[in-house]
Amino acid sequence: MAACGPKEIGSSGNTSEKTSKQKVSEEAAVLTITDMAGRTVHFAKKPERIITLTNSDMGIVYALGGSVIGRQTMDASGVEPSAALKATEVGNTHDLNLEKIASLTPDVIIASSEQNLKDVPALEGIGAQVVLTGANSIDEIKKQEAILAQLLGKDATNLQKEIDQKVAEIKQEQTGKAVRALLILGAPGSNYAALPNSLSGDILEKAGGVNVAKDFKGVENFPQYASLNIEKIVESDPEVIFLMIHGGDEKETELAFQKEMKQNDAWNSTTAVKKNNIVVLPADLFGTNPGIRITKALDYMANELNQVSK
Repeated sequence: MAACGPKEIGSSGNTSEKTSKQKVSEEAAVLTITDMAGRTVHFAKKPERIITLTNSDMGIVYALGGSVIGRQTMDASGVEPSAALKATEVGNTHDLNLEKIASLTPDVIIASSEQNLKDVPALEGIGAQVVLTGANSIDEIKKQEAILAQLLGKDATNLQKEIDQKVAEIKQEQTGKAVRALLILGAPGSNYAALPNSLSGDILEKAGGVNVAKDFKGVENFPQYASLNIEKIVESDPEVIFLMIHGGDEKETELAFQKEMKQNDAWNSTTAVKKNNIVVLPADLFGTNPGIRITKALDYMANELNQVSK
């Protein structure tokens, strides 16, 4: 899940446009990968100089025993693992520094299928191959791990098993009635309900929650999220409301959201608001694809649901 507005989270384009123009023929390739935008990418040699534009891809690369020469620009405190700190910052998915990327002479750039499809020609223009990844479900994180393992010549089985074991463990520990929950993506000037086909929605259901927005219709070009339907929300009466904040001042957005809920008669009639069960989810686990930290996101969600059910 890329937690941003409708203009930033869209489909990856038409299938007919997903096969990039490659300099390497299929016959000459030593490695061929189908990425998560459906593009076929051929490599004439095993890629060694790697740039990642998302934290999830970077974390997976290192977990598989690889490393990167370039990474997304972000506060050092959020860089995991710490070994990646020495990699050069090259911007992020919505603000690429093409000059810096080119100066690193990468063999491959791993980017977002939802935000960087339009950037593929420019990135290929500097002489690199581009592999696009992304995930709107836990299973797609496993697929992401498999693709990056193939790219590195590694095995993703252990990483995938960790996810399966965590899902099975949480399912086994679930007792009693499932908690009714509403997941809201909050950004300056807009709020959306996360649907089951979003990554956060999948985490909610795997952790034992019931998504009260499951029947809402996704907005155009933003199918994993829906406009808030207050009438339907009140009718379904969520017991907890989870808030994912993206963009702007997080504390300011949180306070404004809680103030609106408590002053609005409709919101105030829900069990979640009456009991002050409004939880701000950590951005590193829910604001974006957490990659290998998906097990931590599942634990976090399960623990919050357990607290509400007591």
